Amino acid sequence: MSAPHRPLAGIALMLGFATMASLLDAVTKGLTASYPVPMLLWLRFLGQTGSLLLLLPWIGWAGLLTTSAPRVQLGRGVALTVSAGAFVFALSYLPFATAKVLSFTSPLLVTLLSLPLLGERVGWRRATAVAVGFLGVVAVIRPGFGMEGATALDWAMALPLLSAGAYACYQLLTRRVAQRDGPVASLFYVSVVGLVASSLLVPFHVVPVPPWLVAFLLVHGALVGVGHFLQIRALALAPASLLAPFGYASLLWAVLIGATVFGEAIGVFTILGALTIAGSGLYLFRSATSGR
Repeated sequence: MSAPHRPLAGIALMLGFATMASLLDAVTKGLTASYPVPMLLWLRFLGQTGSLLLLLPWIGWAGLLTTSAPRVQLGRGVALTVSAGAFVFALSYLPFATAKVLSFTSPLLVTLLSLPLLGERVGWRRATAVAVGFLGVVAVIRPGFGMEGATALDWAMALPLLSAGAYACYQLLTRRVAQRDGPVASLFYVSVVGLVASSLLVPFHVVPVPPWLVAFLLVHGALVGVGHFLQIRALALAPASLLAPFGYASLLWAVLIGATVFGEAIGVFTILGALTIAGSGLYLFRSATSGR
């Protein structure tokens, strides 16, 4: 069966995912100052898995477990777990906007890798737009000139880059199964893999947590799951090479949240870089919808 192609619906869902992810990441950034990362990850995946198990009376075990590609689903789970873990650790060390900006090598990688791995048409115009977008990321980072709250050679800079690479793999694997497996099952598999992996670490990083915060973090984890559900549905409706640039909405949110919530300075290079990245994303949308 041919895949549905509803680009506007896919873009809307991807923008919703980008907004929700940025807001939830800001909450996580605040919590890393007081609580260990492995425990935060464990509660996140526990909330995701628990919220999906609540759907059992309506969809049954078949709705959660049925998959046509169990190995791909396992790979998705491993990729997302590595991405989430690396990024939350990055948030605990780096300024919020810096961590988010560095993670934006992921949409660039998705667009470039969608040709050899998914067979999607990218073309030289889109490849050029991706390159321009990457220059915008470089302008924001300003390697060698230092960044607020961290040095250009700080080892923690590798964490969001690791997260970006793993997340690109997750998105491409999601595209492979999005047309065959249901979104709930796809989300359940990554949630369980993340829960199992984080359960191996959390016993060594337990600290007292008030009951209200446990409940809050479980809801937070469930909302993270909702965000990923939006992304899975988006990838089922439109090509990854089209949707990836609209993840750049998170970059704009990152700059705004970093400045207003965490008091991070926003320089002229950050603004120019953000505009360059946004312009690249808009061109990619135009070229994709016009078929060029």
